[in-house]
Amino acid sequence: MCIKNALILLLVLFPLFSFSQIKIPNVGDEWKPEVDSAISLIKKIDTSSYRILIENCNEIEFIVSNTSSTKPPHTIAINTGDLKIKSINNIACVLVHESYHLYIFNNRIFLTPNEEELVCYNREYRFLCKLSGIEDWLFNHVITQILKLRQGF
Repeated sequence: MCIKNALILLLVLFPLFSFSQIKIPNVGDEWKPEVDSAISLIKKIDTSSYRILIENCNEIEFIVSNTSSTKPPHTIAINTGDLKIKSINNIACVLVHESYHLYIFNNRIFLTPNEEELVCYNREYRFLCKLSGIEDWLFNHVITQILKLRQGF
């Protein structure tokens, strides 16, 4: 009887300790599997970034825009151009970067837009440094953005 009660309690409390799966629309040219692969890469490489992602994002959507962005409080909008590059590393960087914007919003951290962008690019840079075989253009892009944002201070 004690085991049965413990199992029932565990089943009742389990949803409180688990995170819901991020909703990803199944559209585009195999975009959903690429985003799933990027999420798996984040989980494997950087548990801190993964935790921030799953705690702050419950939906990913695809947009036609110049850049990826967020729709607070819990949505990441990935630019279709980022997906057309066909780089799992790039998609993972987008998710790390944009989930940190959501983290800042959801934790009511007040920064200027430039400060926030710099913090998010620094987070993305730390993630990139943990990857092996990163594309030169991706690394250069992040460094360039950090340098541009630092000039604003």
